[in-house]
Amino acid sequence: MINNNYLWQGGRKIAIEHTERDITLQAPNIEAAKAEASKARLSLENMAQVSSNLVRATAGTDRNGLMDQLRQSGTVVHHVYRTPGQPDSQYLISDTFFVKFKPETTAQTIEQYTQDENLEVVQDLGKNTLLLRVTTATGRNPIKTANLAAARSDVEYAEPNLVRSLQRFDFIPADELFPQQWHLHAPVDGAELVAGAGILAPDAWEITQGSRDIVICVADDGFDLTHPDFQGQGKVVGRLNAFERNGKVFYNDNVLPQGNDYHGTPCAGVALAEINGQGTVGLAPGCALLAVRFPLAFNDAEMIQLFQRISREADIVSCSWGFGPANAPLSQAFFDVISDLVRNGGRRGKGLVICVAAGNNNCPVKDLDNTLTYEYSHPRFGIMSYSGPIDRWIAAHPDVITVSGCTSLKTRAAYSSWGREISVCAPTNNFHDLTNEKLPGRGIVTTDNENMGADFTLDSSYTDRFGGTSSATPTVAGVCGLMLSANPQLTALQVKQIVQQTADKDLKIESDTPVNQPGDFVDGFSLWFGHGKVNAFKAVKEAIDDIIIIDQMVQSGLDIPDVGNPVESKLEVSRSGLIREIRFRIDLTHTYIGDLRIDIIAPDGTAVTLHNHTGGSTDDIQEVYTVSQLPALAAFEGKQIQGSWSVRVVDTWRMDVGRLNFWRLIAKVTKS
Repeated sequence: MINNNYLWQGGRKIAIEHTERDITLQAPNIEAAKAEASKARLSLENMAQVSSNLVRATAGTDRNGLMDQLRQSGTVVHHVYRTPGQPDSQYLISDTFFVKFKPETTAQTIEQYTQDENLEVVQDLGKNTLLLRVTTATGRNPIKTANLAAARSDVEYAEPNLVRSLQRFDFIPADELFPQQWHLHAPVDGAELVAGAGILAPDAWEITQGSRDIVICVADDGFDLTHPDFQGQGKVVGRLNAFERNGKVFYNDNVLPQGNDYHGTPCAGVALAEINGQGTVGLAPGCALLAVRFPLAFNDAEMIQLFQRISREADIVSCSWGFGPANAPLSQAFFDVISDLVRNGGRRGKGLVICVAAGNNNCPVKDLDNTLTYEYSHPRFGIMSYSGPIDRWIAAHPDVITVSGCTSLKTRAAYSSWGREISVCAPTNNFHDLTNEKLPGRGIVTTDNENMGADFTLDSSYTDRFGGTSSATPTVAGVCGLMLSANPQLTALQVKQIVQQTADKDLKIESDTPVNQPGDFVDGFSLWFGHGKVNAFKAVKEAIDDIIIIDQMVQSGLDIPDVGNPVESKLEVSRSGLIREIRFRIDLTHTYIGDLRIDIIAPDGTAVTLHNHTGGSTDDIQEVYTVSQLPALAAFEGKQIQGSWSVRVVDTWRMDVGRLNFWRLIAKVTKS
């Protein structure tokens, strides 16, 4: 018998029942839902917007009678479902469902099915997979309609398109502002810091600081793109503010923080804040940013559209949001789309790298046999408990990079979720997930909103109060950006493999909160830390198996005469290879650098000006010149590295003299 006491999701049959009094209404906002109820001369309680076109509410004792009245007035209204015996579970349904017909099913058969059932085709996902909408003429809700479809002999699966109310895995305030970003580099012990807690970012930057050709998408709430750390030629390549209308996702370019938006700006700063002499530095400062603002309440069909759009414009996406403990498997359609994008998506066609936060709820990412009770903090309802099967949506997908958290003391972040699905961990802060009590460890210093949306540190463009797996995730996304900058031929699955195999395992098996599973490394894997703490240097180095690094320095010691002839220092490179990326360091002393012009000259005679009479009366130059800071250096890319390079310095104004102390060439070249 086909009925409404179960639904299919992720290929699993899940028993369900109605909650006592909860309902959902299709309405664009709470005011519109109130108007619909008023039209039917009804009143509803505890109304809350759960997606762009869905409002949840509590009905009175005659819930079914109220729903009938709403339907008679033309309102689309549904029950809220839960798993029997698990009052804290919930399933919110839309008016759509996914169906995939078997490969041999003809187009005529599929079309006849939609006509007979009075269904509207919302989206053709390819490979005989459709997103369908029930209509009034269908006469059944999407759960029962999907269940009937699933029973057909020509259907592989049929599943309702559930609405997901996502949580941001964000920070709990830490203590004082730290002048150093320890998560990037921690060479020595300090207060609440042990040497080696960072991920060796500066060592990775010796190979690459990232390329504008690699685009990292941060998908979150609002972004302050006027922030100084997001400036620079080609830094921001896209602004997508996603919103839903009639089941379709549309975009405008207004991604600025609004209302309670507070999360996107610090996440983006962790991944790729620019090197600009002020503020903070991201893991991949040379990479480009695609900023995607979206409501954290899209259903799976809308998430499919969002990810497909991101895949066309980005190489990597960082996702610092998800579920607490819940039985929330991905719909099979969304599962399949993610699998396909990881293999065939992304701007390069080599797969979209998807980095996902494990969560801040000290519970498994997936445990279908769970019988334990987990307490967790819900942003709206406070402390809640859950004791059923756990399947935490996108974080449980086997192809994504799921990221847990470790601390500045190299221990487990007390809130961090865990399980077989964890790929790696990354540095972040430490707090108690139920009491919000700060625990030993430092916070993450990153960009912050100021005078727009919400912020972490009042009246400041920076904060030391960020953390959670929200911070760990863009850290890993930034490392992936460096890897692809070093070797854009890598596939997304290769990136994941390298990140895992180069991770550090010298972590303490210690936690400030109890964990229901041990964290020891067994055969190279820990349920707490995955394959270990991401190591930026090792990962980038492993990524360039077809590339060599040339790093040569000349101790020049040449005096720079006042209004004299140019001085020239030569450097011979014996290795051959085509230049993929190059940078130069200049160290000279001078009492008025505005007098100076500095040029770099390649073996074939190509010359680029590094410094041209700027800086006025400033003393000395100790500067690293990169393509992201000086785009003219791109003129050397693709050229042969072998031969005689030179730096030429000339003083064109009277009164001041100086000395060229040394200069350094660092290049990434293809092997020949």
